[in-house]
Amino acid sequence: MVKSLYTGVSGMKTHQQKMDVIGNNIANVNTTGYKTNVVTFADLYYQTKKTPTGASTTLGGTNPVQVGYGVKLNSTTPNMTQSGFTFSDSQFDMALDGEGFFQVMDSAGNILYTRAGIFKIDDEGNLVNASGYKVLGVSGDFDNQPAGSQPIKISIAATDDNCSSATKTVNGCDVTIAVSDPSDYTDMSVTFNQSEFPFATYSAGVLNLFFDRDQQFDSAQAFEDEIAKCLQAGGVTLPDDVSLKFTFENLPASTNSVVAKANVDSWTHKLDQACVESRKNVAGTGAGTTPSYASIAFATSNSNSANKYNSADITLTKGTATSATYDSGANAWTITVTDSTRLSDITQAIKDGVVAAKAADTTGELAGLNLSITKYEVPAGSLDTAIGAWGTLKLVNTDPLVSNIKATASQPGEFANKYKVVFKYVSNYDAPTAQWDDNTLTIAITNKEYADDATALADINAAVAAAAGGSEKKMFTFDADSFTGLAALNNGQRKALFENNPSVSFGGGEDSFYTTVAKSLSTFNLVNGRKGAEQSFKDLENITVGTDGTIIGYHAVHGYLNLGRVDIATFDNPNGLTAMGGTNFAASVASGDPKLAIGGSDGAGEVVSGALEMSNVDLAQEFTDMITTQRGYQANSRVITTSDTMLEELLSLKR
Repeated sequence: MVKSLYTGVSGMKTHQQKMDVIGNNIANVNTTGYKTNVVTFADLYYQTKKTPTGASTTLGGTNPVQVGYGVKLNSTTPNMTQSGFTFSDSQFDMALDGEGFFQVMDSAGNILYTRAGIFKIDDEGNLVNASGYKVLGVSGDFDNQPAGSQPIKISIAATDDNCSSATKTVNGCDVTIAVSDPSDYTDMSVTFNQSEFPFATYSAGVLNLFFDRDQQFDSAQAFEDEIAKCLQAGGVTLPDDVSLKFTFENLPASTNSVVAKANVDSWTHKLDQACVESRKNVAGTGAGTTPSYASIAFATSNSNSANKYNSADITLTKGTATSATYDSGANAWTITVTDSTRLSDITQAIKDGVVAAKAADTTGELAGLNLSITKYEVPAGSLDTAIGAWGTLKLVNTDPLVSNIKATASQPGEFANKYKVVFKYVSNYDAPTAQWDDNTLTIAITNKEYADDATALADINAAVAAAAGGSEKKMFTFDADSFTGLAALNNGQRKALFENNPSVSFGGGEDSFYTTVAKSLSTFNLVNGRKGAEQSFKDLENITVGTDGTIIGYHAVHGYLNLGRVDIATFDNPNGLTAMGGTNFAASVASGDPKLAIGGSDGAGEVVSGALEMSNVDLAQEFTDMITTQRGYQANSRVITTSDTMLEELLSLKR
């Protein structure tokens, strides 16, 4: 009976402890980052009055008889569920949207963990919480830095009154030129000038830079490298060995250049007449003679391609007399020559052949039939070889003769984007040649014969490369499908096509953004543009905190600066953390070691700037728990009073 008194006492004590936890939860209903504690009970030890027995052949088994003696506090577990946010006016106030804890360090160097991101910058630039504990992560430049546990201190490099600089707006971009190091002698004037080669002069605080501003620049560093070349070429050493630095702000989305191209899909040229010309190598006569050439050319006087005789075949044969006959049905001429035939003989034979063909024509179809020979050169003793080399010739009057001309500049830029290519005809049989005159390239097309267009294209590109003389500004190549049909043109057609100097103008190219700026650079008068002395976070014009915890500030002199990054700690068992007060937790053997992560990665929540996480205490739940706890306490007190009454009855038996 006395045991029931102690059972009741254990129940009252346990319910009192739960009431203590409930009271603490309610007291922290408005505590930033507070996590509710949940209480669980467990029964105490048991006295076994009768042990259990197993079944036998004559008797069944019996269960144990046990009497329990009270209750104990089993656990107080923090509820780590996320609560809502309340927003503040400070960009340094932070909340976590997701898993993890902020890291803080107390004065003894102990690292604690909290969800309460009430942070500020102290007078020394340290990022601290409301208790003065230092917030941890990566301090300073965080690029390519893993998550860490360093105290975050906002530090800004000092400026100096003698670091001269000047800023101008060029093509919508703010361009700043500054000397690299402090000097008392660098309040200079810097002027940019156009020159094919880099050079520089310096005298009495005036620096003149000469370089090719049409070349392609792709970064601020490219400018600085070019200035270094100018100074070296001019033998100029700036005061105190400083260098010039470029800074570009308000850059466009793309700063790249675009390669210039020329593309003429249909190069239309109509010949004045249908023609054919052929020059063939024939064996010379006599021992030790060099090869000779046999040449022949025919033409009509009418360019009307609708007349079928403007595409007639011409076959030369050897006979006993010179003659020319036309077969209307086959649309073919047969020219018969002898070893002694001359140009005048063929001319007369063709005239006779035309007269005979028209006389035999009863349809009037051949009213415009005409043919003339314009060249007939055969070395002595080589007629048989020449006839075999010529084969069957065909009068051609196509429109256009060359269907495509496509070329691409090797280097983009003003020069490459604005030059033009002019073609001219040269009657020799050497390889094509090319020559530059300012921004115009003239390519000489010759009568050299080619088996295919690819071989002709290779010769033309080789001529262009030779004319460039190693200058990238003058380099371009004709594309693989350029000059379709060039190899098929005979000499007369090439002359008709190219002697009028057709041209191709390049377009579609575009300078890089930096080259456009380079062409507009003028004179910069460098003054003491930096506002000297030591700098602190108070000199920052703007500070932002990213969702990954990065802290970025803008400084009038230094521009945008990486100031630090607040990193996050996660735990395998966050409920195993030990509460340390001040909404801080400490790692324990139950929680495991912290795992550091950058906000928004590796399971860590994102950082919300200008916000604080509210307490996750649920008052409705707490009041309900309070009622059940009160009733439990009351019921246990009744066990004690009832046990006391029973003891009193027991003692009264003596009376």
